[in-house]
Amino acid sequence: MNLGVQYYRAPFPDEKYWEEDFRKIRESGLNTVQLWISWGWVEATPDRFVYDDYDRLVELAEKHHLGLVLSTIAEIQPNWIHRVVPNCELVDNRGNRIRSVARCEHHFGLTPGGCTDHPEVWRRMARFLETTGKRYAGLSHLRGWDVWNELRWNVHADAPVCYCEHTLAAFRSWLKKRFGSLDGLNAAWKRRYADWADVDPGRGPDLPYTEMIAFQEFICARAANHARKRYEILKQVDPVHAVTAHAAEPCPLMAGCPTEFAINRGNDWALAEVLDGIGCSSFPQWAGIDDADFGMRIDMVRSAAGKKKLWLSELQGGRAAIGFEIYGKVRASQQQRWLWNGLASGADTLLIWCWRDEVFGRESSGFGLNGNDGFAAERLDAMKVTGGLWEKHAARFDHYRPAPAEVGILFSPQSYFLDWAQEANAARMRDSLTGYARALTRNSIPCRFLEATRTESFRECRILFLPRVPVLDPEQEEALLDFVREGGVLFTESEVGAFSSAGFYRYPEERFTAPAGVTEIGRRTLEEAWIPVEIAGFSYRLQADQWLTPPAGAAPGEIFAVREFGRGRIVYCGTYLGNAYRRAPYADFERMIRDLVRQAGAAPAIEVISPAPEPENFLYLKYGESEGKSLLFVFFPPKTPTAELRIGGEYFRSGRAVELFTGHEYEIRKGKLVVEPGQFRIAVLAEP
Repeated sequence: MNLGVQYYRAPFPDEKYWEEDFRKIRESGLNTVQLWISWGWVEATPDRFVYDDYDRLVELAEKHHLGLVLSTIAEIQPNWIHRVVPNCELVDNRGNRIRSVARCEHHFGLTPGGCTDHPEVWRRMARFLETTGKRYAGLSHLRGWDVWNELRWNVHADAPVCYCEHTLAAFRSWLKKRFGSLDGLNAAWKRRYADWADVDPGRGPDLPYTEMIAFQEFICARAANHARKRYEILKQVDPVHAVTAHAAEPCPLMAGCPTEFAINRGNDWALAEVLDGIGCSSFPQWAGIDDADFGMRIDMVRSAAGKKKLWLSELQGGRAAIGFEIYGKVRASQQQRWLWNGLASGADTLLIWCWRDEVFGRESSGFGLNGNDGFAAERLDAMKVTGGLWEKHAARFDHYRPAPAEVGILFSPQSYFLDWAQEANAARMRDSLTGYARALTRNSIPCRFLEATRTESFRECRILFLPRVPVLDPEQEEALLDFVREGGVLFTESEVGAFSSAGFYRYPEERFTAPAGVTEIGRRTLEEAWIPVEIAGFSYRLQADQWLTPPAGAAPGEIFAVREFGRGRIVYCGTYLGNAYRRAPYADFERMIRDLVRQAGAAPAIEVISPAPEPENFLYLKYGESEGKSLLFVFFPPKTPTAELRIGGEYFRSGRAVELFTGHEYEIRKGKLVVEPGQFRIAVLAEP
């Protein structure tokens, strides 16, 4: 396990602090430091690479028995890039060249810099990556590489990009590969283009969907291809150590905005396929991320990582300070919950941002784990406890694997692209998906997020939720019907598959659910938000959103239909429950989700009997196995002295569990366990 902290974003902290800081980092229970190696700083003069400060820090890390994670910040380009490589600027959707500027929180270098589709920009960037890799690949205390920080490529562009000649050529080449010929594209898009030069990408929202969806998909695929090229350069010079990348947030949360396409920093599933693993940043007290959001956030990245490495690449160290504003304080118990949640999700590298308070620009005075917000001492004391426990039980945690989830939530990137093509954001899609994810998390039901194009993963679930998935292609639709035929339960919301991947609307009778007996009658005005519903003998009062699309043949006021198909069934809902729940959570929606999961035979192996979830608090479980022995993480809400759990027969077969913080041994009687929190309102229970 790598438990580390970000230290250096050149040229801060000042060298006078380095020796003492590294000593204190090691004493605080941390075993790794992360260093940003910035292209703009290293090659400040063209063709001259200067690593003297990094070399000294590398030596100090070894001296103080600290591992190293090196982040290659190639996206901070040198200040000379436009002088040495003329006409390499990114171009916005109106044809304007983007003027690069200094990063708002980085001392030296430019963003967005030159377009990486420009061959000379890429040649120089690749040389920086190769030179850096060769210099440090052989270090005995190197733990891995973070090859692309937060997948940044268009920061400070302040408009949709890139429409330069090089990117347009790459887009058309991508289309040729996809459709085979101009005739193939015309047939798929129902167009009559006479020449590839006439095929222009979408330029903005509320215009024809087809080209806009395609260009967003290309930009997303382009990110994965760029990550692959960075990866291949580093792996060629260092085949030993892990090479990962991370985004600022998991891609299902990347709804975009008027100046940025949805998912424009890349699809985590595609990125994980070309890297050794994937991670994300998380700043809960800055971004207002509660336990439910944090839990689902890490599950999203874990789902994308699959069997590859999962990193918590930036985890908030101290109080956030942005400009002249400060944000919520970071107490030790909160921070430890984030760390243990990451471990419980299967992460093997957890990196805190950062050690000292920042001293440059808008982030000055913020984020320091050892910062001046009044809580550094308690955070460092807590870190010693966790670091010591992780070291003591290193073998157990190194071999830990979370329980496989039989409940899936479908993430459809093309539905996000469609939403952005109309609204200039995909917030509706994001909020519906996260509504279902929060309900599952609050019920401690293990779930996995399934990327819609990776249809082979569908069969690994018993029940699939399709929250707001208007875009499906034939391969996905057939895979979903096969899933139901073979015994799965499919829960769909209104207008599922109502659009093709080219952005064309389909009539209800043309959609994939029609052969299974589910056909909508069209959009109806939502007159009453709260609707009484009965599903499989259970009654609920559910909140609808946006509109109603009742199923054909339904009685007045009915919005649900349950249809048997093959050995499984489709549960259709003619509105959007996830969006309403996301805005204002309520118990009946959570109860419905729990009942549907149980009816599908996917009830979790370990369940909470008490306490029941409350609006603001809930008890949260994650569990799995390590070398055949059970491991359970219990996250207690405030003022909760005990939890009663139901333990399935496949877990804790010995009938005993040891709480690792306290050493207290528990006996499991008749499949039930009553447990008290250890430290930080967490209990970590291991089978002896």
